[in-house]
Amino acid sequence: MSVKRFYLEKGRGTALEQVAASARAGAHGFCGGRGVCGRCRVRFASGAPLPSAADRRFFSPQELREGYRLACTARPVSDCDIELCFAAEPAAEIVTVHEAEAADAERTARQGRAEPPENTAPADIPPGQFCAVDLGTTTVVMQLVDRRSGAVLDTQAFRNPQRIYGTDVLSRISAAESGRAAELQKCMEDALADGLRAMEAAGGQPDTVVVSGNTAMGHLLLGYPVDTLGKAPFQPYHIGGTRFSVAGYPAVFLPGISAFVGADIVSGLYACGMAADDAFTLFIDLGTNGEMAAGNRERIVCSAAAAGCAFEGGGAQAVGTDITAAAFDLLQSGVMDETGLLREPWFDSGCRVQGNLLLRQQDIRSLQMAKAAICAGVSILLDETDGWERLERVYLAGGFGYYLDVDKAAGIGLIPAALQGRCRAVGNASLAGAVRYGRYAAPLPGSGMCAGAQTKERQESRRAEREKLAHIIAVSEPVNLAEHPAFESRYIDAMAFRKMETL
Repeated sequence: MSVKRFYLEKGRGTALEQVAASARAGAHGFCGGRGVCGRCRVRFASGAPLPSAADRRFFSPQELREGYRLACTARPVSDCDIELCFAAEPAAEIVTVHEAEAADAERTARQGRAEPPENTAPADIPPGQFCAVDLGTTTVVMQLVDRRSGAVLDTQAFRNPQRIYGTDVLSRISAAESGRAAELQKCMEDALADGLRAMEAAGGQPDTVVVSGNTAMGHLLLGYPVDTLGKAPFQPYHIGGTRFSVAGYPAVFLPGISAFVGADIVSGLYACGMAADDAFTLFIDLGTNGEMAAGNRERIVCSAAAAGCAFEGGGAQAVGTDITAAAFDLLQSGVMDETGLLREPWFDSGCRVQGNLLLRQQDIRSLQMAKAAICAGVSILLDETDGWERLERVYLAGGFGYYLDVDKAAGIGLIPAALQGRCRAVGNASLAGAVRYGRYAAPLPGSGMCAGAQTKERQESRRAEREKLAHIIAVSEPVNLAEHPAFESRYIDAMAFRKMETL
């Protein structure tokens, strides 16, 4: 590994991460400089500062003596020579498959109706292409779609570049509040522009961009103030649908419900047809944030639980749904007990499972807190809606939900066992909703595309389709789990790694 020299005449006492960034050395992690991800590892060959508290958590005494530090907390006071040895980012499993509209087609078939959605016939769908975007906290998926056929012509999928400011929304909100909002906005705009240019290079000609994402991601992209998002009473600056432009293209950001339940969940509910159904349904989107909704056309109760990195791969090596399956296997084998404690000798070193997956005690604890929050949240929503007896289907959305082994998830108490036989993975439901909106609801750009004898009918049809999103928002009631009187006790009960029929 090459050694880099840093001269600190103007940066004495400044975090090495900032000095490295100014020198284009790229020594950054994914926690926004809070010293909690452990990725920005460096080794001082000379001029090592005293270890920080974060250094002592991530490095052994011998490594500290050898000069290992975290760049985000190291504050050298003299010129220094360092080696950049920060952890490699694990490969991303980005789900671009979306089966939510297929699930909605099954629903309409059961009700004696046919696809495509009501008010729209295939011949009435105008020609053209559009770009649908799922703007996730961890990953971004862009799809170029033929409006008339619904065929996906090109897909661009990549990690959200804002992760260098923190892997969770609170870290990014904090970064924006500290004066880096313009940086956050620009890096996302640049990434979307790159994706659109790649589509153009592949022969694509999108005329509209439809974006779905959680409330924080929407605020950061659109340049809205975020100071009220990260603290009580958690009020968004703007939650309605927004028209804007990206890379010169007309774009729309879909509407959301609250600070916790954003456009990505509205988009998923829209794709699944949940608010158009008499049947009682539970929708769970497992990712960096765990959002959930329960109800039908008459009433939907929704909420979100902070999952952190547990469902997106928080550890350097423990990633994806393998963590849930591995935890179940360790529980069954007796290596881990119901409290989540790993037996010796694995408590200190971690346990390698499923090939080369290293599951450490801190990974277990992250999963434990996340799964307890999800299970408690689900049980509260079902209680609020009298849904335990009425529940017919459970839609599992998001990348984690798509690959989830439902039986093992129930076996560790991630979801109540009563839900086991009713689950269906629908993939990237947020993207599915953006695709559906682009085909059937988005306003058509330019007068030329709207010309013809059917212009009025098309406009009415698309307006009626947009009203479905308005109906979802109108019948939805957000619940703040942190303020719910039953959440704390449910959360504690759900901490145990065991099968729970209900809570």
